[in-house]
Formats: sequence, C-alpha cells, structure tokens
Amino acid sequence: IGRRLALWALAKDYKQDVVCSGPTYLTMTIKGKNVQLTFSNAGSGLISHDGQPLDWFETAGKDGKFTPALAAITGGDKITLTAKTKPVAVRFGWNEAAQPNLYNKEGLPAMPFRATGNDIK
Repeated sequence: IGRRLALWALAKDYKQDVVCSGPTYLTMTIKGKNVQLTFSNAGSGLISHDGQPLDWFETAGKDGKFTPALAAITGGDKITLTAKTKPVAVRFGWNEAAQPNLYNKEGLPAMPFRATGNDIK
C-alpha cells in the first residue's frame, strides 16, 4: 500500500512521469463470441502477474448469467475474451474474494469493473 501511495503522490503532487495506477477498464468491442477490452494505465504493457492464464473475467449473455471467459493479452493495452455465448456484459474481479492476476508491467494490479449497455463500443 505504501508503494502505491508513494507512486500516486509522485505522479499527482510532484508531477513526475510515473505509472501510479493499475490497468483500468476503458472500452470494449463485441464481435460474435469475442470481446476486445482496452485498458488505460497499462503502463509498459499488461501481464499475468503469476505467469498463469488470466483469471476472474466473466461474460453474460442475454439471460444475464455470468460465466467464466477465456482471456488472453492481445496487445500492450488489450485483452480478448472468448465467451460461450454472444456476450452483452463483462465483469472482472467481481467478487470480494477475487485476487486476479492481471497487472501492468510496473507491478500494479488491475481495477475490478463491470461493463454493459452504453459501455459497448
């Protein structure tokens, strides 16, 4: 926590050019059963902190029931999800016990989010 607060102070108060936040959801594009997510605060790129497949990504179809989705990093600030059915909503880390492994290369964890409706691009 101390490191994250120090980075925040360096960036916001002392105007230094440092990454002070983990990846934050920005937009999504749905194409069939795939969803492309774009993140801000990706720093020098997205990574799986533990080297395992990305976890805690879920998609929901028209029925509103969320199920796990396969997630892969497909660019410096992009992740592509593959769902079982055509998705209308996405969520990440949406559980109080969640400890997702998505980080930026600067070592800061991604923020949980839920995106539906007007968020879809």
